[in-house]
Amino acid sequence: MPRTIAQLLLLAVWAAGVAAGASGAVGGSGSFGIKDDQLILDGKPIQVISGSMHYFRIHPSLWEDRLARAAAMGINTVEVYTPWNMHEPYPGQYVWSGMADLERWMDLIQEAGLKVLLRPGPYICAEWDNGGFPHWFASSKVAGGRTMRMRTNDPVYLDHVERWWAVVFSKLRHYLHANGGPILMVQVENEYGFCGEDKDYLRRLMNITRTHLSSDVLLFTTDPPGVASRGSIMGEDLYTVVDFGPGWFDPSSAFAAQAAMNAPGKSPPFCSEFYTGWLTHWGEAMANTSTEVLVKDTKILLEWANSTASLSFYMIHGGTNFGFWAGANVDGERYLPHITSYDYDAPISEAGDYCQPGIGGGCKYYVLRDLIAKHTGRSLPEPPPRPAIRSYGRVDLKDSLPLMEAVPALFSGGGIRAEVPDIMEEYGQRWGLILYRTQLPAKALDKDGALDLGSVPHDYATVFVDGELAGRLDRSEPATNLTLPARHTQGKGKGNHIQLDILVEAMGRQNFGCDTGNWDWKGLTSQNVTLNGKRLRVWEVFPLQLDDVSDLAYASGRSGDALLSAARRLLAAPAVVGARNADAPAFFRGTFEVDAANAVRGPSGHLADTYLALHSWSKGIAWVNGFNLGWYWPRLGPQMTLYVPGPVLREGSNEVVLLELERPAHDEAVVLDDKPDFWGPSGGSAAAANNGPQGSFDEGNMDYKLAKELDHATWDVRRAAVTKHLELLYQASQSQSERTKVEQCECCSGSGERECGWCHGTGKRHDGRRCAVLQRGRLRALPCLPRHGENSWPG
Repeated sequence: MPRTIAQLLLLAVWAAGVAAGASGAVGGSGSFGIKDDQLILDGKPIQVISGSMHYFRIHPSLWEDRLARAAAMGINTVEVYTPWNMHEPYPGQYVWSGMADLERWMDLIQEAGLKVLLRPGPYICAEWDNGGFPHWFASSKVAGGRTMRMRTNDPVYLDHVERWWAVVFSKLRHYLHANGGPILMVQVENEYGFCGEDKDYLRRLMNITRTHLSSDVLLFTTDPPGVASRGSIMGEDLYTVVDFGPGWFDPSSAFAAQAAMNAPGKSPPFCSEFYTGWLTHWGEAMANTSTEVLVKDTKILLEWANSTASLSFYMIHGGTNFGFWAGANVDGERYLPHITSYDYDAPISEAGDYCQPGIGGGCKYYVLRDLIAKHTGRSLPEPPPRPAIRSYGRVDLKDSLPLMEAVPALFSGGGIRAEVPDIMEEYGQRWGLILYRTQLPAKALDKDGALDLGSVPHDYATVFVDGELAGRLDRSEPATNLTLPARHTQGKGKGNHIQLDILVEAMGRQNFGCDTGNWDWKGLTSQNVTLNGKRLRVWEVFPLQLDDVSDLAYASGRSGDALLSAARRLLAAPAVVGARNADAPAFFRGTFEVDAANAVRGPSGHLADTYLALHSWSKGIAWVNGFNLGWYWPRLGPQMTLYVPGPVLREGSNEVVLLELERPAHDEAVVLDDKPDFWGPSGGSAAAANNGPQGSFDEGNMDYKLAKELDHATWDVRRAAVTKHLELLYQASQSQSERTKVEQCECCSGSGERECGWCHGTGKRHDGRRCAVLQRGRLRALPCLPRHGENSWPG
């Protein structure tokens, strides 16, 4: 009979995992400390064999499963970061539920018989957005915002730290080992040696910790050996430990650097980050490190100094940067956002699997497990079964909605009026996209215009003129300007004005920085946006945080978006998505069914995991059943699939939503596959995304060609051609089932306004044709085409 996860956890460790060969009782019970260059737990020497796992990168329904897998590999301790920005999204507002349920995570660790190395920051790095610091540090509405110097003795910054730590430590105090909990020791700061050697800053953090957590808890610092003297305090106040990776360290010199900082007899050798893999940025090859080197150097560490050295695998299980939590690095002018997967080539894969399917290389999990079992003499429990991962097949994303059409639903009540544009954080926005809109005099683009954003946008700006794509600016490129093409404004724009939209995508904030105020704010980073040297004033700003995209009203079928955009464009009404519709950001939605009776389930009873394959798409964000899976960017790779945890799925109908920001796949479909792909872009998908046909979503790009043909035609000729073209589009793109949903109505004939939704006129039917309209997300009837001089299409 298969063992339950709870049984496996209970068998995972014994007596806190004392290493083989350790002997002698020293001191009393209920304590943890250092004596004779050894770590002492309850009077007995302990060799800490730890693994880093981030609860904030694992679906909470899978926490118990992941801990069971880690325990079965032989660790006795878990290294725990606490990201400030997840738990305090806004000043004084705290989140302790779902993926942020820190106390449940600690309870599960303790139930598994494991101990904890606590790393509460305040800065954690971890390839996490802003290194764990809250986004609101960059807002002038917060004390010290935009001016405080983080990771320094700046009193305003430290006031924020003390307030935060007072809250989090009040929740963690009872988890200290002295109080019967799993926490053995607590880290102060994180690799501070890279930033400076402000010992007063470190002492202030130590005092805050002891005041709000415990006066006698063992505190430690972590730094690479070369900067350990800068990042810690010599003597007994702080236990200095080091970090390094296999294949590029000399344990003799590393631990000598550690010992030089600690008091005599107080320096048990400890590598608190021993790297099992490495991080990956978009556009790089997926990190894949040597199993042989890792195992060889792990053995050296475990046997070092008569088996008194401790280590923590970073990572033992990486997990996933769900939502917008992935961080970024900045190398000079190169902005390097991290991929959504945080697999890290760790022994336990992103999906909880063994032997890294999809990445390759030797199987780290089993060889490390065998090594640890042999070294400790422990009989380890059998690892839990491999996770259930299945293919749910193709999902056609039949419904679509241009992003610009969705702006009122995503940010209701109209835009925020501003004299000049400001950064995203100044509007209280955490993440997502931000739209800056202003109106230009029609004559402003009688000839080509030079638009200058003043400084590089953070991170990707797409510029539209009256809804037509004018160009894009990439943070990694030095340019801040682009040329806006001249426009013939007759019949275009709103009245005598031209609408300028600047849409900025914010990807991960820089996760590494030192004392230079807030590091990486998002959006337009200069208030001096100019056109032909003249500063643009009076803006509407739409913070599109994208926390909830469940209530958007989609066009039903591919035709919906094509029909609407074609009509707007060909009739020269105010455009929203532009003449090159395929390049405009848009939402796409589709559904798939999970048959409960035949569904494959994981060890915990949830539906089987899957991977969302996006090979033919370009760049955007994906949701399944409202759960944000994170960024996809197959145009760059290497990650071509997004991990979908089984608990996100449900029996019956499921929904997939993409916000594609560059160019959709030609077939507008995705696949839910049973295998990950970290080796893209493949099969020329990037080339297809960049060099595909120009035009709209309809087959053959008919509306684009027709628009060119009718560019200088009279209104009557345009209207007749558009009417005929829309009927052809409608017949070609609607399936029979969709056609039956179209309702007959006589537009603008008394009750036509109520029936057809968008009939604007004098109460007379214009041409007697059947019409359809998008109403509450359904294809109802084609909207009546307005006569020249009547109300234009609604925006």
